[in-house]
Amino acid sequence: MSTLAMSCATWLGRVVTRIFVAGLHNSIGEQIFAAEMARGHRQLSSSSSSETSTNNNNEEQLGELMKKATEKEVARISLASQMCRALHSTWHDFHLGAGFVSVVSGLPKDFASSHFRRGQFGDDAWFMAKNTSADVIGVADGVGGWRNHGVDPGEFSFSLMRACEKLVVNDLFSPCKPERLLANGFSRIREANRVTGSSTACVLVLSRSDAMLYSANLGDSGFVVVRNGIVVHRSKEQTHCFNTPFQLSCLPPGQQGLSDSPESADISQIPVKDGDVILLATDGVFDNLPDYLIVSELSKIQGQKDPLQLQSAANAIALMARTLAFDSKYMSPFARNARLYGYHTVGGKPDDITVLLATVSVER
Repeated sequence: MSTLAMSCATWLGRVVTRIFVAGLHNSIGEQIFAAEMARGHRQLSSSSSSETSTNNNNEEQLGELMKKATEKEVARISLASQMCRALHSTWHDFHLGAGFVSVVSGLPKDFASSHFRRGQFGDDAWFMAKNTSADVIGVADGVGGWRNHGVDPGEFSFSLMRACEKLVVNDLFSPCKPERLLANGFSRIREANRVTGSSTACVLVLSRSDAMLYSANLGDSGFVVVRNGIVVHRSKEQTHCFNTPFQLSCLPPGQQGLSDSPESADISQIPVKDGDVILLATDGVFDNLPDYLIVSELSKIQGQKDPLQLQSAANAIALMARTLAFDSKYMSPFARNARLYGYHTVGGKPDDITVLLATVSVER
């Protein structure tokens, strides 16, 4: 039983390690895992020595030691299991039908002033959730201008994504109507009246029954679906004018401001196939990485269902976007777009970066 417990703890430990090192270099994860394995072997050896010694002296003491060791292993497994569930790690084999094998990576624009909590990178927020009928992923990008009014832009986007996540987990949505999921999530935070601000939002729902990808995109976050190196779908950006995206807003009483309806979201439904790769990201990615570079990276992981390989690819995309964002001589997609509006600028666009990377898995 002790060997089985160690195997379970090791497997769960690897899953947890993968989650914790998202955004970090793979070697760090390997060092952490190696250290945990070494510690586990030392504990097993120590337990074995104590067991032999006790057998020679006192049968009752041996029983007590074994009981304590078992309790310790059970506690370790229980803790690892709770952590995995709390972090929404990819346990994609638990449901039949189509689903995502998904990972997340990201970087805040300003590390010094950012919140470090699950579901947020700077003013960006995200969620992954699933139930018996669908897998759902989403991103929201808080509008930074609220900071000039003493409001944390990240609170609105974070609250919106948490509200949508709860609706999915509690099965309070229709998989074929992602715009209603967005609308109901927005309605919940507006009724709670606890946050002020605004954000863009994009939600993707993969229905298990028909392998159909349903999307609702409001603003300039977005997604791309790649199959065999070819883009089969790319979301449409929604803006009122240059650098002014559509957005959901909760305004202070009596204040006028830009506020779009969830029903204004661009809606689409795309039949997907096993092995399709999907990138869902905030504008910090699309403003700094040209489409050909994104497609090139996604093509490398076509059909990949190993979360560790997907995590490595997501980390690479996030790092490339951040590096180019701070390159003042780079002609970024953002700079090219600005020139279409008469702004003669060059360089990347420093911004928060959020990358959700998913492979479609139909054969389960």
